[in-house]
Amino acid sequence: MRYRGRLLIVLLALSLRVAASRTAAAVDWPDGYVLYEETQSPDERYGILVPTYEASEKDRSLETTNYLADIKDHRILGKIKGADYFAHQNHRGLKTVWAPDSSWCVMEYDSRFSFDNLSILELKDSTFVQTDIGKRIGKALAAAIKSKGGDDEGDVGPQFRFEPGRKLRVQAALNTDPKELDLKHARYALFIGIYDVNSKKWQTANARALDREGYGGSETAFSDLESELKDISFPSANEKAEWLDERMNEVYNFLRVIEPPNRFEKVKQEQKNWLKQRDAATSVEEKCKLIEERIKSLQKLVW
Repeated sequence: MRYRGRLLIVLLALSLRVAASRTAAAVDWPDGYVLYEETQSPDERYGILVPTYEASEKDRSLETTNYLADIKDHRILGKIKGADYFAHQNHRGLKTVWAPDSSWCVMEYDSRFSFDNLSILELKDSTFVQTDIGKRIGKALAAAIKSKGGDDEGDVGPQFRFEPGRKLRVQAALNTDPKELDLKHARYALFIGIYDVNSKKWQTANARALDREGYGGSETAFSDLESELKDISFPSANEKAEWLDERMNEVYNFLRVIEPPNRFEKVKQEQKNWLKQRDAATSVEEKCKLIEERIKSLQKLVW
């Protein structure tokens, strides 16, 4: 009987402990928060929690806190530094680009024209490590246009590509006049770098000034051609061909800027050979198809 009584006491204690842990977990998962769309990892386990608009209106303090969460275990991994976003906030944005193995991601908070916070979130056991990479990009771009970082802030749109060995390739173009109010004094620059997540160091990080044509080429080089074509209605096949031709030239000229002379010489020769094929097309429709394929081929070379 004594043994049975002690056993019941132990079981009761364990039950109370489990109940307490469940209550703590429920408290840790904040009310009024949602998993923000397109921030979920490929394995669907992790994502970023942000307050809903309704919750942020009810409690203003929620605006300053976003969390990285383990969705599967319903557990908060920690607060994200420099994050003050609520769902569908005007003139702002939040997005993540996850590594294929879901072990780390690039997190980007955007203001009206540029990013406010660009960081890598790296999962570590039951928490994560946050490393800022945006400051280095901003400083390099400012140096390229000889800015002191005050009056020349503008539109910066970073693009990312994952490389083997937990490395991130970043390209980011700067436009100091995104509204095109003073094109005479507008300045442009391009950052290209490779960040090593393991060592938390930039292996390469360089920026150079661009002219307006070069900046326009950067926008086209990273655009989604198929999505653009879906949104445009061309009056005629000839006008579509002209539009595609302009886009192709923009990407080609952008490659002229970023590629070393010896590598671009090969692209130049390939382009000459391709132009002969385009000019031999027997219909405008065939010509459009050839140009679309060429644009996509040139876009792949941008990386």
